[in-house]
Amino acid sequence: STPTTVARHEDVGIHRLPRAVTPLRIERTRVDGLDVLMVEGELDMARAPRMISALNEALAEGEDPLVVDLSQVLFMDSTGLALLINARRRALRSKRGFAIVCPGGPISRVFEIADMVESLRVCPDRESARRAATQTARA
Repeated sequence: STPTTVARHEDVGIHRLPRAVTPLRIERTRVDGLDVLMVEGELDMARAPRMISALNEALAEGEDPLVVDLSQVLFMDSTGLALLINARRRALRSKRGFAIVCPGGPISRVFEIADMVESLRVCPDRESARRAATQTARA
């Protein structure tokens, strides 16, 4: 089916950090029975409020399994990891599926070091994340 854009969160306004810093973009879509957050840029403490807002909105409004796609994330610190752990916990409480798309590289290394690949259902692509999220929803 065709993706439907639900919401878009972007860093705009005054930038106090050097221009070399990549802003965070988050686009929420619904496709193939999933609520998908496409995240692009850097996910760290400075950008945490934007990610919290997007996750809160998706968890409050949706019923479909939630997939957070980090394929275009260039950097993520422990703040980003903590946000995703909390989102997974909230999804489980509401009996909603949850998975993360993260295709290898330095971002997936964060999940590996924290030993969170299995518990957060970190998957290398959207299709495996869809399967993981829908299995979670049924479990």
